[in-house]
Amino acid sequence: MDKKIQKIRKTHEATKRSLAEGRNIAFTAEAIIEPIEYLLQQIDIKDKALEFYADEKNYMANVLASWGPTIPVDEDNGRRARVALKGEDTNE
Repeated sequence: MDKKIQKIRKTHEATKRSLAEGRNIAFTAEAIIEPIEYLLQQIDIKDKALEFYADEKNYMANVLASWGPTIPVDEDNGRRARVALKGEDTNE
């Protein structure tokens, strides 16, 4: 898992514990906005990869080529998913 997401998770858990214990917690706007923006970026990256695999057009076989697959999913071999899971944009 992405190290930045791990850090966000730990901070979130620590904050929940502090609130449950009744402690006052103060955050700057930047401390709240930056992790949210990062997580939204990661969601967009993963959504793009999922949309590629969910698109039925990427699974159609070429009937004229003896039913051999000639579509992007077969050529991709999971590369987009692996890149997205690392948190990197596929730029496609």
